[in-house]
Amino acid sequence: PTRIVAPAIGLDARVVPMGWEMVEHNGTAVSTWIVPKNAAGWHTNSALPGHGENVVLSGHHNIAGKVFRYVVDLRPGDEVDLYVDATSYTYIVTEKYILKEAGMPLSVRQKNAQWIMPTGDERLTIVTCWPYEAPGNTHRLIVVARP
Repeated sequence: PTRIVAPAIGLDARVVPMGWEMVEHNGTAVSTWIVPKNAAGWHTNSALPGHGENVVLSGHHNIAGKVFRYVVDLRPGDEVDLYVDATSYTYIVTEKYILKEAGMPLSVRQKNAQWIMPTGDERLTIVTCWPYEAPGNTHRLIVVARP
C-alpha cells in the first residue's frame, strides 16, 4: 500500500512499509513495532490489499505527524480507500474498538494483538493509540473495514 484516504475525517496520507525490532522489557526480549513518522505504516507481515486477508496499518495519533489523529472519529459506514500505486481498494468501516493496553497483563495484551493477526477474510485493520489527551496512549484503538 502507498496511500490511505478516509474522506469522513480528512485523512490523506502516504503509507510506508513498517517492521519491528526486539527490545528488552523486564528482562525479556519482546518485539516492538517501529511506527513511521509522518506516514501510516503497513505491517510487512500482514496481507496486501485484494489478497483475501488482513491488511494492517498503524500510525501515530498525537506525535510524529499525527497521521491517525482523527481515526477515533471514524464510524461504521465510513469509506476508507487504500491505494497500491494507482489502484484503489475501497473498504467500509464495520467495527471500532478501544481496548485497554497500559498496565494490563500479558494475556490481555496478547488478546488485543489478535486484531493484527491473519483473519481468513479480506479486511483493513487500522491501529493507533488512544486517548489523545494526557495521560494518553493507554489504550489501543482498532478500526476494522471490509471491502
